[in-house]
Formats: sequence, C-alpha cells, structure tokens
Amino acid sequence: MTRLLSTFCIVFAFAIAPLAPAKTPPPATPLPFPQKRSDLKPDPAAHFGALPNGLRYVVRANHEPKGRVSLRLLILAGSLQETDEQRGLAHFLEHMAFNGSKHYPPGTLVKFFQRMGMNFGGDTNASTSFDRTIYQLELAHADNETLAEGLRVMGDYADGLLLSKEEIDRERGVILSEKRAADSVGFRTFVAEFQAVLGTTRLPRRIPIGEESVIKEADRARFLDFWNTWYRPEKMVVIVVGDFADEAAIEKLIATQFGSLAARGPSRPNPSLGELPHLDGVRAVFHAEPEAPTTSVSINRITPYAPEPDNVARQIKRLPRGLALAMLNRRFSVLAKKENTPFVSASASVAERFDFFREASIDVSCKPENWQEALAVGEQELRRALEHGFTEAELTEATANGQNRLEQAARTDPTRHSDRIANEIVQTLVEDDVLTTAADDLALLGPALKEITLDDCLAALRSDFASKGSFVMVSGNVTIPGDAAAAIGAAYESAHAVAVTPPAPDQKNSWAYTDFGAPGEIEKREHIDDLDIELLTFKNGVRLNLKKTDFEAGRISLSARVGTGGITEPAAQRGLSALASRTLTAGGLGEHSVDDLREMFAGKNVGWSFAPDSDAFVFSSGTTPDDLALDLQLLTAQLTDSGYRPEALRVARKSFEQLYLSFAHTTGGPLATDIANLLAGGDARFGMPPKEVMMARNLDEVKAWLTPQFREGPIELAIVGDFDLEATINAVAQTLGALPPRESKPELPELKKVAFPAEPFAKDYVIDSEIPKGALLLFWPSDDAMDVHRNRRLSLLASILNDRLRVKVREDIGGTYSPRAGSSTSDTFPGYGYFGASIDIAPKDAEKMAKLVTEIADDLATHGVTAEELERARLPLLTTLKETLRNNGYWLSAVLSRAQEKPEVMDWARSRQADVESISTAELSELAKKYLGRDRVSRAIILPNESAPPTPQEAANDR
Repeated sequence: MTRLLSTFCIVFAFAIAPLAPAKTPPPATPLPFPQKRSDLKPDPAAHFGALPNGLRYVVRANHEPKGRVSLRLLILAGSLQETDEQRGLAHFLEHMAFNGSKHYPPGTLVKFFQRMGMNFGGDTNASTSFDRTIYQLELAHADNETLAEGLRVMGDYADGLLLSKEEIDRERGVILSEKRAADSVGFRTFVAEFQAVLGTTRLPRRIPIGEESVIKEADRARFLDFWNTWYRPEKMVVIVVGDFADEAAIEKLIATQFGSLAARGPSRPNPSLGELPHLDGVRAVFHAEPEAPTTSVSINRITPYAPEPDNVARQIKRLPRGLALAMLNRRFSVLAKKENTPFVSASASVAERFDFFREASIDVSCKPENWQEALAVGEQELRRALEHGFTEAELTEATANGQNRLEQAARTDPTRHSDRIANEIVQTLVEDDVLTTAADDLALLGPALKEITLDDCLAALRSDFASKGSFVMVSGNVTIPGDAAAAIGAAYESAHAVAVTPPAPDQKNSWAYTDFGAPGEIEKREHIDDLDIELLTFKNGVRLNLKKTDFEAGRISLSARVGTGGITEPAAQRGLSALASRTLTAGGLGEHSVDDLREMFAGKNVGWSFAPDSDAFVFSSGTTPDDLALDLQLLTAQLTDSGYRPEALRVARKSFEQLYLSFAHTTGGPLATDIANLLAGGDARFGMPPKEVMMARNLDEVKAWLTPQFREGPIELAIVGDFDLEATINAVAQTLGALPPRESKPELPELKKVAFPAEPFAKDYVIDSEIPKGALLLFWPSDDAMDVHRNRRLSLLASILNDRLRVKVREDIGGTYSPRAGSSTSDTFPGYGYFGASIDIAPKDAEKMAKLVTEIADDLATHGVTAEELERARLPLLTTLKETLRNNGYWLSAVLSRAQEKPEVMDWARSRQADVESISTAELSELAKKYLGRDRVSRAIILPNESAPPTPQEAANDR
C-alpha cells in the first residue's frame, strides 16, 4: 500500500470573493519551527520567521538557476479537514484560486503569468493532498518588482479569492474531468486497499479528488466555510528560495503582503482520524480488477505511530531500517531474474503516515496463475530476513551505497536548483522535520553508518514488522473461485508453515575489464571558443565532444551515440528495438551478471542506460569525477562483451506481458500500436507490433543486430560537467580510444523514407474497459526539423494552439482537465512531422469535442495568430532558453551529442534567442494557414466498449 499511497494521495493538482468576514478572531500564536525542539542544526542559509498574525515564512538565497525565484504557499490543511458535505472541496478550492481573485479577475491570471515569462502548469501549479495544499510559482526574474508581484498572487490565494458562483459552476466540469482522468485500475485498487486496511479510520473517506455529488452540487457557502476555517495565517507558510542577495528585503515584502492577513472565521480542531484496526492474525482481502495488467499481492502490517521530534537520536535510529530494506529489496531483485521465478517484481517498504500509523509492507507483482507462489515468496523472504538476518557482504554493499548517497548529496548541494530546495522545505514543514544541510547530514550520518551491525539491521526490521496481525491482499486480473478470502488465508498459512533457511554464503567478484589495449592517439583537436566546447577525434575514428561546466557541482553527464540505430531494424523483426532496449544492459557482461555489477559497484556512481534512437544506439550515464574512468570502462565493456544473458530476456518478456495486457484496456494501447504505425504510413519500424510478434523476438536476434554495430560502427561520445579536461581525455583514450577502427556513418537514404498518410484518416478504436473515459487524438501533417528556423516556429505555433485549447476546451466549457497540443518533427526522416492534439474525453462527448478542436485549429489557420498570443507564448520560451544555458542536459542532448556528426547544431545553439525574438505573427499565421486547416486533419477516437460512439443524429442533438 505504501507505493500506492505515495502515488495517489499526494497529487490531485491544479489547474475566489473578497468576502465579508465574520468578526475577526484575535491573532494566533505561530507554530514553532521543528528546530525549536531539536538538537539538529537547521540550514544556516535559511531565514525562519513569523509575522504577528501567526503566518510563518522561510527565506533562503540560492543561485541556481540564475535570476529565478521559487515561491511556495503551504496551507497545512487538505482533504482530511473536510466535513462530509465538503468532500473534494479542498482540491476544488485550489482550482478556484486560478479563477478570479482580488487583483486578478477571472480569466486573467494565466495570461498574466505568461506575460511574466512563466509557463502555465510548469512554472505555475498547485496540489492538494490529505494534509496539505501547496501553491507554487517559479518566477522568471528575481528583481523586487517581480517578487512583489509573485507574493501578491500568493496573497490573493490566501485572502483574496472571489469564489463567484459562475466560476464555480464553470470549473465543475474540469474537476469531473480530472476525476475521470484519474480513474484507473490502479486508483480503484488503491481505494479498495485503503478501505480494507484503514476502513476504521477517516482516511479512506477523504480521498482528495472527492465525491461526484459534492463536486456537482456544492454551493458557494460550502466553499466559504472551508476557506474561512482552514485558510488562516497560523496554518500558512510562505517559502521564498532563489537568486537574491538581500533576505531582509524579501522578509519586508512578505510582511507587506501578508501582515494584514487575519483569520476570517473561528478555528476548528483538526478532525480525529479515528481508530486503527485491531488485528491479531491474518485478515485476507480480495479485490478483482479484470482490466489490470498484473496481479498484485501485498502483506501489510499496520501499527500505531505517535509523532517523534526530529533529532540526532531519531536520525541515527532510522539508519538500520534503511539498510535492512535495501538488503531485502536487493534479494527480491536477484530472485526476480531467476528461471521459473513466480513473480515479476517485489519490494519491501516502511513508512510513517500522518503522525498516526506505521505501515510495513511487502508488495509483489505476478501473473494471475502464480498468485499463491508469489505470496509464498513474499512471506518467506520477509521471514527469512526476520529469522536469519543478512550477510556481511549484503551489509557492506548497502552501507557503501548509503554512504555514497550522503557524499553525493553534499557534493552537489551548492548547485541544487531552487525549486528542489523549496519543495524540500515544504516537505520538512509538513513532516515536522528539521531542514538540515547535506554537509551536516554527511557529518552526522556518515560515521554512524560505519558503526551499524547486522544485529542492528535485524532488530530494526523486526521492530517495523512486529505487528501481530497482517492484512494480506490479492488484487488485479486474477480469478479466485469460491471463498477468495479463505483461499488467500490458506495460501498464507501454507507459506508460513514452510521453514526458511539462512541466506546463501557471500561470493566475491572482481572487475574484469580494465585493459582494452594501447591508449588511442588523438588525430584532431579543436576548441570552439564562443561555446567553450572541445572537439577531438581519435585515430580509430571515435569522436569526443567535451564541455566543462560548473552548473552541477561534482556531476558529469555522458552520452554515447553508436552505429546507425533503430533505422536499421530488420523489417522481418518488428519489436527488436524494444527488446534490445530492455535487455542489453540488463544482460550484464560476458564476465559479470548485472547482479555481480551491482555488488562490485556498490558505493560507485557507475551505470549506463541504453535505447535505440532513430539514427543511433544511445547510451546515457551520470557519474562523478572519481568514477568517470570506471564508468568509461563499463561502457567499453558493454560494446565489446555484452552478456545477452537469459535472465534479461525472462524479465523483459514478463514486462511485455504486462504491457500488452494494459494495451487491451487503456487508451494508450491503440496509440502505442496501431496509431503510431499509421502516422508513419505503416512503416514497420514505428509503433509496437502485435503481441505474438513481440514475444517471438529473442536474444540471438538482438545480438546479431547489435554486435557488428558495436564492433565497427561510428562512436560519438559527449561529456558535460564538472571534470578535469586532460584527465577525461586520457580516460577516453584508454577505453573507447583503444578500440579497433570505426567505420564512417552511412547515409542510408532508402531507410529514411517515411511519410504521413497521403489522405486524412478517421479511425475509431474500442478498448475492453468499463472505466468511462476515452481519448480524442487529432493530427495535422507538417514538416521535418532539419530547418531549425522553421522548426522553432512550428513549436511556437503548437504552443499557441495548446493555449487556445486550454482557454476554449478547459476554461470556457470545462470539457477536459488537461488538453494538450504539440509539434512532433524529425531530423532523421526528411519531410516527416506533424502537429498533434490529445484530449481525455467523456465518451458521449467524442464527436462534439472532435468538431470543436478541429474548429479551433481551423480558426487559427483562417485568422492567424495575434500579437498578444505570440508574446504570451514567446516570453515563457525565452525564459526557458535563458535557463537552459546553465543546464548540462541541454548542452549534452541538444549540442554536444552530435556536434561532429551534425556540426550545424552548434549554430542552432548560437541562434536560438535572436531567432525566437525575431518570430513574427505573419510567419506563424502563414504556417497555421499551411498546416492547420480542417481539410488536413486526421482523427482517432478511442472509447471503452461500454460506450458505443453516438449516432450522427445523437451527436447533432448534443451539439
């Protein structure tokens, strides 16, 4: 349940009457910050304060990203504070904050944000959970005027909402659409498990999305009651983190904006959460979800938890728990790869929730026919750990990884981005924890880690799983005939009756790949002064592109492009790219399995991901200066001696089984299979193949496809970050530079012929689902990304279309929660690209919504783009462009990864800002006219089988 709770309870996010308050209550006493009752030292860079009215604030200077500031308004109230008649209004109220307030009339706030250079949804957002509501702004500038404006927005959230009846009624459809979008087998399973385990408490009756009847019918008075009661100064914290120098000036701005804030009504005590279930023995629960892609088995042990002050003793006391869980999860990972293992994945977790209960859980995923065996594995592996503990090798590995995390956090802390720090401050305040620095955490916990023994870990695990009772739940796509609860209980007792033996003895491995031959010699070296990029070519043909930065202290990002990629996937072997991406690194090396590598690299920052791109096989990694040489050795070993081990295929096939089961019951199925292929004119390399074709692929095919490319294909390695230039070049020389000569990259013009369908199509798909939601997908053919001047304009035009959908479909008619539009263009396939729009829909609205979106795009084609629309789309983009200049990810993916194969990308980097600033409404209007007319649109509608498409007459009547 821990996994499900963290997935579903935290985020019912986003997207207001100055009111005549009742008699103003007296100012409240501010709540103390956690450090007031702790021996932990708070972050000295953070300024903690409170206003006389009880509102608290935290101000912290931080200089990444440059020139930006993160604001948060934390309300320490959420769905748990609702009455029965208000279920869902905490979340609904969060939406209403964007629909009219004292300084921002309805319909103006998002446009205001855009004019400030902020993206709606990215830089401006909010979320509601059980115990909190959070508003967030990522300001595009750090000057006092922008800060004052941002705080005024937050002030309106706190005390200036209009909450007009018209806007409430308009937003009901959006909330219902969000509720519909959240409805899934996973969410339904979460609710069922929550009810089964915690049904005696308030929690299952306060799921943040709320009750449909309340969403449809709640009048303004119910909103006012919640807002006046819980949006009060003593329950608010303002957090300001960013690139400013004068914290005192920020504190004055906070006092100016929030100093006059007063409670608008009497306070109420937090409602009781109820009583935890008293369980002695096993309570078995069955919940069927035939549309689920898997069967889930969970063992939950719930015990009361009272809040503990965050102090040195508590921090050290929790370390053995973390190590014990890491060791147990490592065992599950090893077992999952073995032949005939009856489960796909398994995990153990422990968490305290709401200062109310501790939950210790084992969660196992399996095929439906294996649920008894999977339950037995979960029960017995937990019991094996509880009875026999762990081994020294397991503890050594877990400790090394824990120490490494502490060290890396301390090393990278100086360049952390402000949004992450602001979110951390919010989390510490909600959990009543002290905001400490990573350096202090390392100084405190590093030495303590080294003192932890096997007995300490065993004692911690036994304490956490000490409950006398267990909830054992089986859910998903399994059928259990007869008395399911009795069958589950019997399976558990049967598993428990089997004696467990101690874990296998430790085995030691040593790294086998250190020598790849004579170090490579450099044939060509060039420094690009204006971009501060170093370009090298070794005599064997390996290309190396380097950019040394200080954007992320102690971190290095790498990308290696090898061979020709997915473009060469054999037509008779559809799905080979998908199988290769899931098996290559999972198959380890010739001398070491992936589990051997995890043991050997414990405490190291080493590891590569792999994915076939359209024109190259791409390896990606993140490492540190200390581990760079070892990381390069691992990459070179992967290219020269991949393992292609059968356990990788076993795990991949299990995951594909689940994937295709989900395809049958979700709107993503037709999109990933038929529609993706259709958009490429039926080219076999696009879209997932039918299941039987995918399951026919094997490792021999993967090996035959990849080996020659790895052995002879071109290699371009890009490295960006905090490294020593000459030491890095030397490390590459000893690894990739030492390989045999590489071939030049072939042009392959015949393989680059892909085209959008010549004629518009209209396709209807039916999925096997009782969940009443569908999807509308619209497509307009455009062009490729090879002309960057045109491509930037296509992207900006898509942003304007996206904004029109937001205004018309979401805000004006409340038709959907999150309409989306974008531009997809290729720089591999000449002429290939398209605009796409996707909307989650109520099935009855499919045809009506398709007509509306087509009209919106056609209006854009007919009447063009306005100057005001262009500026609202351009300004957030310019903010992003400025920020990416200090982002390793941008330099790696957009510039360095292909800087020698495609040197024009360096000119693209040089021209970005000036070109975007030069974009005119005439240019965008011409592109809209060319591409977005109604005569060019293709559409796909995906509906559940319970909802037949409306007849033409029904559709006409609905309109």
